[in-house]
Amino acid sequence: MMRLFLISFLFCFSFNAYAEVIKVTILGSGTPRPSIERFSQSILIEANKEKLLFDVGRGMSIRLNQMDIGIGEVDTVFLTHMHSDHILGLPDLLMTGWIYQRKNPLTIFGPTGTNKFIKNIKKAFAEDIAIRTVAPENHKLDGLETKIFEIKEGLVYKKNHLKVLAFRVDHGGGVKHAFGYKIIYKDQSIVISGDTNYSKNLIKHARNCDLLIHEIADAPDKLIKKFPKVQGLMNYHTTPNEMIKIINEVNPRYTVLTHVLALGGVSEDQIIKKIKKGLKKDYVVKIAYDLMSIDVKDNIKVYSADYTNER
Repeated sequence: MMRLFLISFLFCFSFNAYAEVIKVTILGSGTPRPSIERFSQSILIEANKEKLLFDVGRGMSIRLNQMDIGIGEVDTVFLTHMHSDHILGLPDLLMTGWIYQRKNPLTIFGPTGTNKFIKNIKKAFAEDIAIRTVAPENHKLDGLETKIFEIKEGLVYKKNHLKVLAFRVDHGGGVKHAFGYKIIYKDQSIVISGDTNYSKNLIKHARNCDLLIHEIADAPDKLIKKFPKVQGLMNYHTTPNEMIKIINEVNPRYTVLTHVLALGGVSEDQIIKKIKKGLKKDYVVKIAYDLMSIDVKDNIKVYSADYTNER
């Protein structure tokens, strides 16, 4: 009897400990540049049995498959802005998720223009939809249902102990509506910058977060001075010197740098060394890689979520 009690106690303890964890997986850590190593921007957050997808870049469905997660299991999406490398995977998510039996409406939170974009996806696939809704496939149109929320700054999602807040960031380059997100689950907090340059509003919302996921860009000074386009890219994104200020002001427990725009032969190691040199204390700063998973808990754990070879 005592043995049965202990087993039950340990099971409950293990389950509760697991339930406290927020699992973050970088599905795509790259830029618009096609790369087999770095797909474009997409981040999956799993907490309390919920799966939240932040941006839907190229190859998102492939990375989910490598994690052994069905595309139909994802039905809640948050968009930072409407640049192509952050939304190219949305037609795939909508259409392939429908084919593979998504059971709930696809709910999408995003900036102004999101509703029009989703309507146009459905128009573009009208012929395919017509074919798949009759024999032999007989898919029901319910699986293509979408709920679109064009967001403003503030609380945009709440379910049980899981909350998502949107805040404005300054991407520049003509982008009028760009958002970052703060995800809170019980006592843990994660901040996703989206595309931005140095943003005081991000610092305000990110201060003392457990995990900061922030974009990064770098290029040699000679290249920046020589080419106005490169200078523009550095102005629209966050450089190592700006990242130093952000980390020092935010004081995050753990920082992961994504959307890695490294031009002119700059290496990832060089980027990290530049940033580390200017930090006020020994902060943990890592470059993201595709299928990098981070368990956010008392002791942050980082590992690869590629289970392709384990099936």
